[in-house]
Amino acid sequence: MVRQSSNARLHLYDARDDAAALLLIDLQQAIDDVDLHGVHSNPALNDRLEELLTCWRGGNGHIVHVRHFSYTPGSPYRSGHAGAEFKASALPLAGERIVTKHVESPFIGTDLEAWLRRHGIARLVLAGVSTGHAVSTTARHAHCLDFGVVVVADACASFPLDEIDGERWSAEDVQRFSLSLLGSHYARIASTREVVQQF
Repeated sequence: MVRQSSNARLHLYDARDDAAALLLIDLQQAIDDVDLHGVHSNPALNDRLEELLTCWRGGNGHIVHVRHFSYTPGSPYRSGHAGAEFKASALPLAGERIVTKHVESPFIGTDLEAWLRRHGIARLVLAGVSTGHAVSTTARHAHCLDFGVVVVADACASFPLDEIDGERWSAEDVQRFSLSLLGSHYARIASTREVVQQF
């Protein structure tokens, strides 16, 4: 049975909507480490992120920067490692919310849900990396908590993936599949232009 919750009533949330927040997920320097991840699917990622941030900072200002701090020794996402620092295109400004997670979902072990509820936020606009991992987990978890979800397709990115039978999926194929799966049930898929032009 398909849920008929807030996602059934989705419209494109814009930066003037006081009940909407922009969540930027795992936009840390390590994502540009080609030796670690391979080349991601979105060469225009930085430009799209800057567009979203400019728009949202001129609107209601509900921006949440989610970062991943790994507990694994030697991980480039470990606190204190350069790879764990925010990308230049997604640096938080003073007063913008930062949520630090240690697993895929930013709702686990953090006060993110409580903060969103306290600010009257019911709708989330997601961007970041990777689409099939932390972005997908965040969208699914938010959907289960009855938040409305929009995933900004061209402000997300995926990495190449090895299948269980040894074949290699390109980053672009992983991106298309991940967005298609999210769009089938958990979120509305939109472009940066569609979101920004509402402003």
